[in-house]
Amino acid sequence: MTEVKLGQREGGPATKRVKAGGRGIPQRKIEYKQDVGYRFDEPAVKESQEEVEFYPVHFLRTHSKNNDPADVQTQIWQCLFEPNVEQPQHMTDVVATCGGSSVCFINVDDGEVILKYNRNAKTASGVENLYALTWSTLSLDEFGLKRMNILAAAGARSTVLLIHPDAGVCYQMFRTVPNKAAAVVCSLLFYPKKATWLFCGHEDGQIQLWDVGIPSLPNYETTPVHLMTIPPVARDVYNLAYSHSQDLLIGGCDGGLHAWKIDMQKIENNERLERTEFILPEVDGNGSVLDSVCMVRDDLLAAKCALHGQIYIFSLAETLKLRTESKAANVFETVVSSDMMLKLRWSDTDNYYMNMGVDTVSCILVCGDDKGTLWVYDLVKYVTGTISSPITGGSPVAPVEPVALLDWPELEDAEVEKARKLRLDTYDIVVDKCAVSPNGRHIVAVTSNNMVCIWKRGKEDENEQSPS
Repeated sequence: MTEVKLGQREGGPATKRVKAGGRGIPQRKIEYKQDVGYRFDEPAVKESQEEVEFYPVHFLRTHSKNNDPADVQTQIWQCLFEPNVEQPQHMTDVVATCGGSSVCFINVDDGEVILKYNRNAKTASGVENLYALTWSTLSLDEFGLKRMNILAAAGARSTVLLIHPDAGVCYQMFRTVPNKAAAVVCSLLFYPKKATWLFCGHEDGQIQLWDVGIPSLPNYETTPVHLMTIPPVARDVYNLAYSHSQDLLIGGCDGGLHAWKIDMQKIENNERLERTEFILPEVDGNGSVLDSVCMVRDDLLAAKCALHGQIYIFSLAETLKLRTESKAANVFETVVSSDMMLKLRWSDTDNYYMNMGVDTVSCILVCGDDKGTLWVYDLVKYVTGTISSPITGGSPVAPVEPVALLDWPELEDAEVEKARKLRLDTYDIVVDKCAVSPNGRHIVAVTSNNMVCIWKRGKEDENEQSPS
């Protein structure tokens, strides 16, 4: 039986507020060219000889409102592994999670909550809901020899938080919407070629680009500057992904799958970016809800449409060869036919917003459902071409079945029982997001009932102590 463990630690000094840059003349010089230290060297695919099986090790309630140990209502929306400062394109064993008004940093090996930042009601002017987060590694010198990781988080109040977890400080907050109108930030992504450039996807479909700058230590002085706004072409921008080889920003939206060619000269001149719409099979134009996208490899995009019961994987390079111009300037479309896709069979749920996660080295992809179950897919043989499929130029194949279904375990939850609340599994347990650690060693899932769930690869030793 898995015991629920509480994460209570608060971390970081008081947040420093700095007035954000306006939308007129930038308050500091912006360099419209890629970082000197940028290199993209995609790690090779590694196939493990170990069975693809996992067991639960840590179930944590770390985002509770007012540190209520029996809070089963706060939703945790995102989880993402930290980049390795010393090894670009690699990750550490620390995962960041966000939900409610807090951001947590957790070591998946021992389940320790290393740091918790809470944006309390006094500074938020009410209840905050953080929906999105993303990591970036900043170079503190021109040679890229000294680097630091920062994390951006945002949500329902259009306020972006910038956190330096190693120092335990949230050093900057700025609003993407200057007035008091409520605006939801649904997704965030730092531009890999320019580590300080942050894309912010909003519920109204617009994507803003900000340069958050490099903080001047030790006081962390910096002023974010708004660079441009990509006009909305659909509704909510639920997810953002990026392909290095194509230099494409990819958005999974309520209303379609779109990608923008990132051109720094056009951004500097405030010109419209070239846009491509990917038309998927059985997708009803404005009725489609692309509630999850992620990169399996730099050229292989995984996309999930709500209510389809399938996950689609296809090659960007191959589909872009077929694109055609539309009537609007700088706008293209490409039809992604069924015979160009590898399809994964997934839940037939009618719930929305269950977000995939993938490890690009082991090619293990995971997506949860609304029953607390994790659907695990081992794609390595399809990616390498050992099994022929459309993603490597082969013929269509039958939908791929998951190699494992990780069911919600029986939990010993003393705090909920003491508070006389209903058991966690009384209602639907929606797995909002999954993340897979380097080489597929751990799976992290965050849920609608305030749980961070950590699963470890291998078989559980019956003689081991019950996991916490």
